[in-house]
Amino acid sequence: MATETADRYAVAKRVLSRIAHAVAIVGAAKGDERGCGTGTTMYVSLAPAMIAIAEHSGSRTTRLIKETGEFSVSLLHDSQQDVAVSAGKPAEGADKFAALKIRTVPAPAGFSAPGVEGSIAILWCRVVNTIETGDHLLFVGEIGAHQVDERRWDPLLRYGRRYFRLGHWTSDESPEGYPT
Repeated sequence: MATETADRYAVAKRVLSRIAHAVAIVGAAKGDERGCGTGTTMYVSLAPAMIAIAEHSGSRTTRLIKETGEFSVSLLHDSQQDVAVSAGKPAEGADKFAALKIRTVPAPAGFSAPGVEGSIAILWCRVVNTIETGDHLLFVGEIGAHQVDERRWDPLLRYGRRYFRLGHWTSDESPEGYPT
């Protein structure tokens, strides 16, 4: 086990980057102000359906989530790598989606955060718990609305600090139980 002190993110780059995950765009909005960034998600409850996201504590998106108590998560299709790269950059103005020319899907009734057009799925969530975790805040959200594009099944993945496409199936779909 190596200890690397020169780069405070060395462990994350070396070890955490080995956790494969779907690439998501986390969105938040309040009035005309809209923010987004790349992120990851995991489910934390099946009934009720809940997910968790981790957002940098100093970001505009985090501030908007804290102010509104809601967020969206758009799970990107493997053709949307350019969207992921854009969303990971800072942008001027009140509307990061518009500034970066990220096409959006309007939020459903009762929500304000837009989703990303062309995504495999979009989840709209209400925050049920917030936990401070180092340099990020962990938001647990209950899914209040969603949309799934059944024609798109191939997610954009991130592994080893690179983007990937899904390989091939190694099992049949599980009719019940794990994996969900």
